[in-house]
Amino acid sequence: MRSEHGEVLYLPPYRDLALRVAEVLDREYERVGRGVGYEGKAPVRAFLAPSEEAFDRLTSGRVPDWGKGCALPAYGVIVLQPFREGPGDLGTTLAHEVSHVLLHRAVGGRPLPRWFDEGVAMWYALEWGRAQSFRLALASLLGRLVPLEEVDEVLSFSPEKAELAYAESFSAVVFLLSRYGGDSVRRVTKFMREGDSFPEALSRTTGLSYDAFLEEWRSYVWRKYNIVLVLSEGPYLWVGVALLFILVYMVKRRKARRMEEEWEEEGWE
Repeated sequence: MRSEHGEVLYLPPYRDLALRVAEVLDREYERVGRGVGYEGKAPVRAFLAPSEEAFDRLTSGRVPDWGKGCALPAYGVIVLQPFREGPGDLGTTLAHEVSHVLLHRAVGGRPLPRWFDEGVAMWYALEWGRAQSFRLALASLLGRLVPLEEVDEVLSFSPEKAELAYAESFSAVVFLLSRYGGDSVRRVTKFMREGDSFPEALSRTTGLSYDAFLEEWRSYVWRKYNIVLVLSEGPYLWVGVALLFILVYMVKRRKARRMEEEWEEEGWE
């Protein structure tokens, strides 16, 4: 099924879904293309794998069990798993994988660190929620953040570690956009098209060395995702509520004791 910006390859049972995928593909192509600074028109091919066996064959078995889709940016190819996801989830996965392809094109095929690649894809796929905030806050509190430099190996991570790595990647891109401007990603890709490496492009965009940027991001995570967030979300919510009641009780009890002492000093019985 051909569309303005690509084509969808599918088996007959998925015809209605393929039509929807083609529509979403065109919409995300234009939205993401503007965001990452890609102005080309090269098409994207999306395969709707009819089974796990077909998905593994199309992706050469490179995607772990927790993976939802796959992009082969150098070939402009996306592989999706309609047998595992509903239409809504499939749309999110499609936006994520389209971002990988167009970001690769926007930097002229130059190498990108995985955290930036995944963070940008999550940003355009709107893949964030309370669970990610809680996971990032808890890891920060316990000193268990995955160094961003190690996210390149994310496909070998356990599901839990991979989820944390993705959450960190998203937060690093959010930090870049919020601190250095909404056009930061486009500036990075522009500098890379001109010949810069990623560290050089990031430095020209932020005015910081690569290591200094990573240090600033870690400080940002520590400030934003802290113990207050841990105790206000997730399974520790009621612990936080209990601690709050205890704190209020202690404050009131201390205030009452101070008043009693003042009355005694003034001769009240």
